[in-house]
Order: sequence, then C-alpha cells, then structure tokens
Amino acid sequence: MLDYILLNFLFILVGALSYFAFGLYKNKHFKLIIGAFSSISVVCCMSFPFTVFPGYIYDLRIVPFLVALIYGGYRSGVLVTIILLLYRFYLGGSGFIVTALSYIPIFIIVLIFLKLRKKITGKQNIVMGVLFSLLSALSVSIWSAIHLHKDLVHHEVFFAYYCVILMICSWITFFFIETMRDNIHMRDEIYRSEKLSVLGELAATIAHEIRNPITVSKGFLQLLKSRTQNETDLKYSILALEEIDRAEAIISEYLMYAKPQAEKVEKIDVKAHLSNVISITEPYITSKGHIVDSQLDDLYVYADSKKLTQVMINLIKNAAEAIEKNGEITIHAFAQNNHAVIEIMDTGIGMNEEQLLRLGNPFYSTKSKGTGLGLMVSYRIIEALGGTIRVQSKQGIGTKFSVLIPMCMDVDVQQ
Repeated sequence: MLDYILLNFLFILVGALSYFAFGLYKNKHFKLIIGAFSSISVVCCMSFPFTVFPGYIYDLRIVPFLVALIYGGYRSGVLVTIILLLYRFYLGGSGFIVTALSYIPIFIIVLIFLKLRKKITGKQNIVMGVLFSLLSALSVSIWSAIHLHKDLVHHEVFFAYYCVILMICSWITFFFIETMRDNIHMRDEIYRSEKLSVLGELAATIAHEIRNPITVSKGFLQLLKSRTQNETDLKYSILALEEIDRAEAIISEYLMYAKPQAEKVEKIDVKAHLSNVISITEPYITSKGHIVDSQLDDLYVYADSKKLTQVMINLIKNAAEAIEKNGEITIHAFAQNNHAVIEIMDTGIGMNEEQLLRLGNPFYSTKSKGTGLGLMVSYRIIEALGGTIRVQSKQGIGTKFSVLIPMCMDVDVQQ
C-alpha cells in the first residue's frame, strides 16, 4: 500500500516540479498548462490506486484536481474534470457515479469560493488545499458508502486513514508549490533590482562625466556674457546658456528616474492629497471623454508630497490613456492591515500575464510611444517608502493598480 501512495505522490510532485523547472509559468497560456500537467497527474494516480482495507480502492487524484482549480482557474479546472470523468468511465466499474457525485460539487464549491475571495495569500492557498482535500475525502467516502450500501460507521478507521493520508499529501504539495512561487518571485525581484542598480550607476556616471565639462563651459559663457558689448554675441551667449541649463535639467531628470529619493518626508493627509491630484488630472481625463469617481477615507502616511504626487499623476494618466472610448476611472483610498491602500481602476484594454510580469522594468511600456521610465520611478518611490504596488488586469475589462503605503499610527483623533 505504502509504495502506491508514494507513487501517487511522486506523480503529483513531478508534475508540479516540471511546470516550474521548464519555466512554463512564463507562458501566456500557463493556466491551461497547469490544467494539462494536473490532468496527467490525475490519470497517473488513477492508474495506480492503493488499498487500505479490502473492498476500498482509492488514490490521490483530488490533489492535482485542486491544484488545477486553485492555480489555474475554471478553464484549467474544467479540463481536469473532463479528463478525470472520461478516464474513470473508461476504467469501468460502479465507481463512476460516485466520482461524478463527489467531484462535480467540489468543482463548483471551489470556484464559488475563489470568486468570492478577491485576494488570497500563499498561506491561504495551503489551508484551502488541505481543507478542500478533507472535504473531498469525506464526500467520496460518504457517497461510496451510500452507493455501495455499506455502513459508514463500521468503516470509520479506513476513512480516518484516508483523510489523514490525503491531508498530509495535500499540505506537502501546496507548501512545495507556494515555496517555488515565492522563490521565483524573489529571484525576479533580485533580477529587477540588479537592472535598476546598473541603470542608477550608469546614470550617476553619465551625470558626473557630463556635468563637469558643462559646468566649465557654463562658467566661461557667463563670463563672456558679462564682458561682451556686442548685441549679437550677447544674444548667442544667452541662447547657449539656456541650452546648457536645459541639458543639465535633462541629466537631472534622468538621474531622478534612475535613483528617485524622497527629499522631504512629512505626514500627508491622503484624502486631501488625492483630492488635489484629482483636481489637477480631471481636465485631462474629461478631455479624453472619460469620467472619474473617487471614494476616499481619512488616512495619513509619511511620504514626500511631491514624489507621491508624481506617482499618483503618472498612474492616473496611464489609466486615462489605457481607455479607448468613454470609460471610467475609479479611485479608492482605505485602510487595510496598517497600510493605506490607494486603488486606481480603469475600464481600459487591460493587459495579459506576460505584460503584467514586465511592468516596472526600465524601457518597457505597453504604450507605443512610452519609455516605461514613469512607471519604473513610481515603483521605486513607493518601495523607498516601505510600500508596494500591486497590479491586477484582465484584457478587455480593465486594470487596477493598488498602492500600499504604511500608515501613520500617531494621528490625533478629535472627539
């Protein structure tokens, strides 16, 4: 028995490991790929069932079934469900009805639960996997007893064995998957930080090497301007000085993009700050035929007012440009887990998974004439404040940027 349990578990882990090892999570059809790998694991598990007590033949198919649903969504879940039912029908016997009565309700319950939960963390995925595995084990056991006309009470030892085995395997599987996802996320963050660090060093080097000759040239032009009496020479000197000032401004701006820093951190009233930003950007939004709606709670954060304004204007402007015709931009601000959350949602064209993964990288933009520097510096400004930017998007539906900044916990409350 133990060898078949371990073989079932091996099928599940090999499928999950192959998905990560071959980098298939980068594919834009990664959800269907999850469904395909889970289907293979399901078929393999069903082909090598195990027996704890005579008359009871079970396997660990529910684990890859739940993996497909939780990580792949309804399309992946539908694929695995169809494969599972077809293969069970092919195997024959009286267990097909029990399988259909057990797995179809679980499929519906998991999808409803995922739909109701907007944000699920890695730990919650592990808990969900274990609990739904237990629910599935109980469902299969009860339907088996009813269908085979056996007394459930007299076989509680077997059901206890099966539930424990399934819960342990589920916990290990989901823990393994979440660990791999965390490692990939950490690696991507390190890779992005290294690229930004190289960009910052390059910018600092360029700024230093160019500013020195510019400063010298500017000094001589100012000296020439103060001594010349010729109107033509004076005119040319002024024009040259203006162009040098413009060159210095460009260098400073590029350096700011590469190494954005908060110059003056102060306590900011988020509601008042966002109201001011909305009043600045609303003419631009309405000029494109869109409307803006806001719902702002009273929140306070420590930040550089100018930098925070820069981030908000950039995100709102991007939202307006992502909408093709007569759309809506919604701005919410509320507290969550000691963080001020600012959500900027649009009804634009949305983005696919590949585009979402590349957001925030220098010189990457979904706009034809964009450079990506604006969004890059927005990410770095918020990170410098100890916050994060999260993005959710669906093509044809819209995009939601969520800016999370630690809240001020020392705000005076007036009675």
